Amino acid sequence: MKFELEQISAEKPLIKKMICRDGDNQFDFSTNKAKIKRDGQGFYQLGDLEIAIRPLDCQQWAFYDTKDDQALSTFPLKVHRKWQVEGDHVEFDVQIENPTTNHYEIGGLGFAMIFNQIFTDNTLDESHTNSGFIDPYIGLDAGYLQITRLNGQAPVLLVLPQTGTQFEAYRPLLDDQTHRDVHFEGFYEWTVFSKAYYQTEWDNKRQWNNATSTVIAPNETRHFGLRFIGLQNPREIPTTLLNHQLPTVDSFPGYVLHGQEKAKLFIDSKQPVSSMTTFPEGVINVEMEKPNAIYQISRLGDSHGQVRLTIVYEDGTRQTINYFVTQSAKENVQKLADFHMTHQWLSKDDQFGRKHSFMTYDRDDDRQVLGEKRSFISGDSDEAGAGPNLLMAMKNLLMPDAKQVKCLEEYVDEVLWTHLQNDDYSIKASLYYSDQHGWDQKRSSETWRAYNYPHQAAIYWVMYRLARNYDGLVTNHGWQWYLKQAYETVMAMHRFCGKDAFLSLEQYGLMVGSVHLLIFNDLQNEHWEAEINAFRNYMHLRYRNWTTLRYPYGSEMPWDSTGQEEVYTWCHYFGNARLAKRTIQSIMAYTPAIPHWGYNGASRRYFDSFVYGKLHRISREFDHYASSLNAIAILDHYKSSRQSDLYQLKVGYAASTSPLTSIDQRGFASMAFLADPAVMDFDPYTSDFGQAFYGYVHDAGQYSYHDLKRGWLSFGGRLVEHGQQLTLVPEDAFRRRLFLHDDQLNFEIFSETKGIKQVDFDVEERLVIIEFEASGQIVPNHLRLKTTDNLVPVDHVQKKRGAYQFGADSKTIQLKLV
Repeated sequence: MKFELEQISAEKPLIKKMICRDGDNQFDFSTNKAKIKRDGQGFYQLGDLEIAIRPLDCQQWAFYDTKDDQALSTFPLKVHRKWQVEGDHVEFDVQIENPTTNHYEIGGLGFAMIFNQIFTDNTLDESHTNSGFIDPYIGLDAGYLQITRLNGQAPVLLVLPQTGTQFEAYRPLLDDQTHRDVHFEGFYEWTVFSKAYYQTEWDNKRQWNNATSTVIAPNETRHFGLRFIGLQNPREIPTTLLNHQLPTVDSFPGYVLHGQEKAKLFIDSKQPVSSMTTFPEGVINVEMEKPNAIYQISRLGDSHGQVRLTIVYEDGTRQTINYFVTQSAKENVQKLADFHMTHQWLSKDDQFGRKHSFMTYDRDDDRQVLGEKRSFISGDSDEAGAGPNLLMAMKNLLMPDAKQVKCLEEYVDEVLWTHLQNDDYSIKASLYYSDQHGWDQKRSSETWRAYNYPHQAAIYWVMYRLARNYDGLVTNHGWQWYLKQAYETVMAMHRFCGKDAFLSLEQYGLMVGSVHLLIFNDLQNEHWEAEINAFRNYMHLRYRNWTTLRYPYGSEMPWDSTGQEEVYTWCHYFGNARLAKRTIQSIMAYTPAIPHWGYNGASRRYFDSFVYGKLHRISREFDHYASSLNAIAILDHYKSSRQSDLYQLKVGYAASTSPLTSIDQRGFASMAFLADPAVMDFDPYTSDFGQAFYGYVHDAGQYSYHDLKRGWLSFGGRLVEHGQQLTLVPEDAFRRRLFLHDDQLNFEIFSETKGIKQVDFDVEERLVIIEFEASGQIVPNHLRLKTTDNLVPVDHVQKKRGAYQFGADSKTIQLKLV
C-alpha cells in the first residue's frame, strides 16, 4: 500500500491528511472529514507531543504539549519532529536533546493518536464511510495500535513502535476541546512513559503496565518514533509484526481463565524467550509444554482478578499480556443468581408497583437503586431497569431453580402484565417517575421506545419454555399463555413503535432482538399458523427496510453497536448473504483480537456508564452487553458458514464469555469495566448487565476446533485426543451446547433440558456418544436434543417441536454422522 501525507503547514509537523491507497481503494485516516471544526489551539493533531519532565532534585512535574505551543518555547529541552514516507509506510521520528547542564527525568511522553472516530452530525453512511475505530495493544515494546474503518473494509492502519518507543499506557487527552459525548469517545495518546500521570492524574491506581520514566543526561539526545503501515485487514497483524522483528502471541481459549480452565499460549518470535514473570505472584502458573514450546497457563487456588505476564526476549524486548482469572463459569452464574435473590429482589411494598421485581444494585452503597434521577434505571423497563429481570429469566432457562422461577412468576403477574405492560401489550418507558428528575408520570408512561419490548418478550418466552419442558415448575399459567404473551409483545411494537411513532424505532435492529427468531421458531414448533404468518410478515417488513440501507445499524444515534445482532439474525434467516456478510464486517471492525483480557473481543462501547452507570463517565468499556450480543452474530456466522475461520471463533468466543469477568466473588455483576487510567475499575451499578448475560446464555457451550498447525483447540471445555477418538467435556456454566469443527466436518449438539457430562466422538466410525448429567431436583418431562442435520440418533427417533425427544431418565444417547 502507498501513503499520501499532507501537513497543516510547512512549519508545523502536524498531519492534515493521511491517505492510505491500495490501487483504486483508498481511505483518509485523518480527521479531515469530521464535520466539526478542529483548527488552532485547543485541538490535538496527529504529530502533537505531550511531555512531562522534572530536574532530578525536584518533586514537582512540569507538563508541556505542542497542542497550544508548537515551538515548546518554555520547554528547557529541544524537540525535533519529522514525518517521512518510506516506501510502503510512514515514519514519525522524534528527537529530544538536552542542551542544559541538568539531568532531567522524563516522566511523561506521549504521541497524540488523532484519527477520525468522530460521529458528530454524521449520517450512518457518513460514519461508516469516513470514520474509524482505534484499538490499542498496550504491550510495551511489542505493543501496537490498529485503526479499522467502521464498514470493516480495507485498508486497516497499523501503528508500530520504533526502537525505544514502548507502549506503556493509553492516556485520554481530556484537554482536547472536541466535545466528548455519545457521538465521540475522545482522543488518546500512545504513552511511552507514564510515571508523571500515574502520580498526579491517576491517583496511583494500578495500570496495565508499571509506570516508568527515563533520565536524559546533559548533552544527550534520545530518539523515539512510530511507524504507520497499511494492511488489508486485522488478520495480517501477526505476520506484519514478525516482519518488523516484533513478537506475536496467541492464547487459547483466550485471556480469561475460568476455574480450572487451562490456556495454551503460543509465542511466535525471531528472538528466544529469556524470562517470564507475573504480577502479582501466585495468581497463575506458567509451564512450558515440551517438546513443542507451548506455554500452559493455569489459575492458582481460588485467586480472582487481573494478572500481568511479562515476557523478556533475549534481545531485551519486553512484552506484557494481561490475563484475568475467576471462578468457574458455573460457580459464577450460581453466585450471580444467589446475589440477585438475596440483594436485588424487591419484596417490600412500593408506591410505583415494583414489588416483586429484581432491581439494579449499587455495589458501593450496598443498596438497591430505587430512586435514580435517570428514571429508566429504576423503572423495570429500558435496558437498565429490565436487565435484572431478564437476567434471572435467562439463568433459569438452562439452570432452573424452583424458588427463582416462583419469583419470575410473581414478576410477570404482579409487575409486568397490566402494570409495566398495558392490556394492549404496549410497554411503558418506566414504572418509576419523579417530577424533580424530568421524567414525570406522563413521560414514564410513553410506549414508543421499541428497545423496551424484546427484554420483556424474552422473559415471557423463557417462561413458555420452562412451562413446556418441566411439569409442575410453572403453575400460574399454562405454556400457551406465555407463548401468546411473547408473540403479542413483539407484535405490539408495530402498533406503538412504527412509522407514526416518535423516532420510528422499529426500523432499527434491537438489542436482544435475536430472541424474536427464538420465539418465531417455537411458534413454528407449536404449529400456530396464524401467528406464524403474522410474525414472519412483520419481521420481513423490518428486514425489507434494512435491505434499502447500506449500513442499517443505527439507533437514536449516528452510530451504535447494538443493532447488528438482530439485523444479522433476520438477514441470515431470509437468505440475504450479502447483507449478512456486510453486517459481520461491521461487527468485526469494532471487535478486535488483542492479547488482553479486556480489549480482546470487546465490541466498541464508551458511553454506557455516562448514560446508565454510577460513575457517569465517557470511557472505553469492557464486558458491556454490546460484546456478547454481537457475539451472537459472530458465532452464528462462524458456525453456519462452515469455514475454517479460527480468527472469527476466537473473537466471538471472547466476546460471548466476556460478561463472566464482570461477576465478582460475591455474585455482584457490573455493567462494564472502565479502562480510563483514572478509574481502572468496574462501574458500581449492575444496570444493563442482564442484556450482556442474555448474550452469554444464547451461545454458552464448548467449541472445539482443529487447527492444522496447532492441533485441537478447545473453547469452553476440555478435549482429550486418543488416536481416532475424542473426549469432550463442556465446562461452560450450563453444559448444554457442543460445536466441533475440523477440515472435514462440523456438527453441533444442543441439549434443551439436561446438562451434558461428556461426549465421545469416534472419528473413524463417525459415532457420537453423549453422556448426560443427572437431572437434579428439577426433572424435565423429556430429554430434548437438537442437532445439526448431519447428526441423527442411531435409534430412529422422530423430532417433536424441533428436537429429538427421549425419556427424561435417559443417561446415554448415540448419534451417527451422515
